[in-house]
Amino acid sequence: MAFYSTSRDIAGVDMTTIRQRFGARVRELRSTYALSQEAFADQCGFARSYMSRVERGRANPSLEAIQIIAEALGVAVSDLFTEAPVERARQVSEQLLVPQASDGSCFGPYLKHAGKFTVGEKEDEVQFEEFDEALAYLRRMGTAKWRRPNANGNRGIVSAVRWVVMES
Repeated sequence: MAFYSTSRDIAGVDMTTIRQRFGARVRELRSTYALSQEAFADQCGFARSYMSRVERGRANPSLEAIQIIAEALGVAVSDLFTEAPVERARQVSEQLLVPQASDGSCFGPYLKHAGKFTVGEKEDEVQFEEFDEALAYLRRMGTAKWRRPNANGNRGIVSAVRWVVMES
């Protein structure tokens, strides 16, 4: 019985190359959403350092991790192992991803208050008149944070725990 301590599996396939191609594909599809690596890792429930290793081909993601990545990107698992043209990835990006808080509430157009969307860290908040501009700012944040009314109607800051496809 042979033990394999190299980057080759039993069939002789170079696993490092497969991991690198997989990671490049994940990075390509993630970039179609204009999501930072950290925001995407948060969306998947992974540490940013793990996502970095996946995208660089240094990690060997489990089947469960691959499924989570595919779902977060809105693609079939098989799409992560193909070299489909960018046009296909653009179709995926037509779905709008928005941040979701732990209570299930999401950032959305209905959160405009006094004609503006308020996003950002407490004491360092930014206001935008347009939803798309506010959403773009949230995508650039490490962890998206925004103001929204709570059950009592008071406007408080919430933090994203994941990114989800916005319901139409």
